Amino acid sequence: MKLKFIGTSSGQTNPNRNHSAILFENDSSKILIDCGDGVSRSLLHQKILPNQINKIIISHFHSDHIAGLPSLLTQMIISKRNTSIDIFIPKGLQITLQNFLRSNLLFIEKYDFKIDLHEFELNKECKFDKDFKFVAKQNSHISNKHNIKIKNLEFVSVSFLFKINKKNIFHTADIGSAKDLLLFNNFNVDTFICETTHLSLKEIENYIIDRKIKRTFLTHINYSDEELISDWHNNLPKNFQRQLIIAHDGLSIKI
Repeated sequence: MKLKFIGTSSGQTNPNRNHSAILFENDSSKILIDCGDGVSRSLLHQKILPNQINKIIISHFHSDHIAGLPSLLTQMIISKRNTSIDIFIPKGLQITLQNFLRSNLLFIEKYDFKIDLHEFELNKECKFDKDFKFVAKQNSHISNKHNIKIKNLEFVSVSFLFKINKKNIFHTADIGSAKDLLLFNNFNVDTFICETTHLSLKEIENYIIDRKIKRTFLTHINYSDEELISDWHNNLPKNFQRQLIIAHDGLSIKI
């Protein structure tokens, strides 16, 4: 299986990067993680057709992670998709997602292909097949919203541990602080996909060293931070540089 970075920008619009999305793909499956604004165009740039996507998993409902979903579904409708699509969201967010799609005049009951919405439980393993499983845990990214009460709206933001071909891949998605890096400390991490917006570079560096992680990819990069991150990376020891990659749109690696 391959991991491909579809969008590596943060919520800050970047002329050189699309908003958040990564893709796990093999010969039979393409699983999209998050659907930031412009994801349809970014997929096409990387020669991936919307109708090739089998499953979509959403980490949280900030626009740079979900705003591209209505457009992606629209592309599937326009191109006359005839196979079902499964969309996975944290438990408690199905009504919110349905309302979001309806506000874009998308009604999941009326198309020639089935749009299945699935809520996944936090802290429980979700299994697609023997070679692809994941666990999602709540992080503190939107904890400042928990005092807001809105009917049928849950404030959930998760980080993922993907278990693929007996490899553990820790994907932070958006987090609130370095404490969220400890969510999967009971697992050995083979590959670390880390956002750079809500952490200091030193916190990222310390975590990688402490956990002895051999392969790290930095993503969710602010346009205003690109030069800072590049300079920091260039000043790391050469062996550490090789283990820690600044991801870019279109980067593809083998799991």
